[in-house]
Amino acid sequence: MRDLADRVLRSNATLEQHLAARQRSGWAQIWSGHHAAGFAALLAVAEEAESPETAWNSLSFAATVAYQAGSSDERAAVLRTLDRMPTPSAERRLWIRACTEPPGVDGQITEPVTHPVLAGSAAWLLDQSDLAVRLLRDELDRLRAPGMRGGSGGAMSSLMWACVDSGRWDEALAVAREGREVGAAYGLGPVVASAHLTTAFIGILRGDFEQLAPLTADPTVYRSAAARVRHAAGLVAYSQGNFPLAYAQLSHLFTGDGEPLHHRVSYLAVADLAAAAARVERPAPLGRALEMMAVANPRMRQIAARARGLLVDPAFFASAPDGSQWPFEQAQLRLDHGEWLRRQRRINDAKPVLAAALETFQSLRATPWVRRAETELRACGVSERVAPDALADLTAQQREIVLLAGRGLTNAEIADRLFLSPRTVASHLYRSYPKLGVAGRHQLRDLTEARPRTP
Repeated sequence: MRDLADRVLRSNATLEQHLAARQRSGWAQIWSGHHAAGFAALLAVAEEAESPETAWNSLSFAATVAYQAGSSDERAAVLRTLDRMPTPSAERRLWIRACTEPPGVDGQITEPVTHPVLAGSAAWLLDQSDLAVRLLRDELDRLRAPGMRGGSGGAMSSLMWACVDSGRWDEALAVAREGREVGAAYGLGPVVASAHLTTAFIGILRGDFEQLAPLTADPTVYRSAAARVRHAAGLVAYSQGNFPLAYAQLSHLFTGDGEPLHHRVSYLAVADLAAAAARVERPAPLGRALEMMAVANPRMRQIAARARGLLVDPAFFASAPDGSQWPFEQAQLRLDHGEWLRRQRRINDAKPVLAAALETFQSLRATPWVRRAETELRACGVSERVAPDALADLTAQQREIVLLAGRGLTNAEIADRLFLSPRTVASHLYRSYPKLGVAGRHQLRDLTEARPRTP
């Protein structure tokens, strides 16, 4: 793409053709890892283009880069350009603002949408997680058509993390695997990196702590990735009972005066930093963050309620809004709340709260948190385990196939999605039915839709 754009730039093309070529060249530089040059090119095109479509596409791409980098200068430059441009569609404006501003952006994505990938990605950042998954799934189905897969990288990256947020961890792993393959085939380095980070993050949440070692991210280039890595390192240390190390790792997400390492990702770890700070009885510079999050969207309010319950007053645990769209975070809050109730000897109050947390952790196969919840329940006198998720006995590939079949995909469509043969898909389904206690494919939809919001 970049070579083609360079040829256009050397030709006698019109001004708009030159600008469109510069836009494509800038985007190609981003995908190939040349961040600063690509961002400068995209922002210049957004400011110079007479075509609204060219200008808005360039600014949307530049906003994507500003989100990944987390640089305050780049984010401010995007917002200054946004203020000078004509009024865009609501989807474009929300995407640009969600990329460049902290949580709390006014507005939500509403259907029907005009730009599905942009709208779905904006919904992900605005914590409309279920809507994001639905929009991005549908658009990826279209982008998987022959000749279009090279344009699916952005949708895949957003869908991976929307699935992580909403507890669809096996689906996130499937999308990440596809993202690695597509990214390698089309030279989309950031997509490959995002896929590796997604896979490692889920592995860590499930207790595979060796996934942490290969993770690296330069905070001077991509703060979003660096913040994810710090969060993952803090979760590993906390799960291993090394609370001072957990506090040290998570403290890197905010400066001493409360400035976040990344203007969005850092806030996702606020409650985990609060938990580590409470364990080591150290301060957490979260006052400004908690004030902002307390009046933001329901996900941010749930995270803030857990943090305040740990640091300020346990009454905040019960003040959290419905957080069922984000089941892991909801279960973390319930676990901390239940632990506090048990220590107050309110055993009958603690049991249902802890049991609900355990059920979610089991369905997600979040092993370190399963163990904590089981320990708390045993301390309440409860010895039996909540029944685990029906899919837990399947292999990772069997789960992917069952989930896709439950969504109505044929064996041939599943085979194409997972780079298998239809015969292999059929074999995996045949072996899965007895483990699931179902007679055939027609029962898979009810089984998968009846599960807690999980992989």
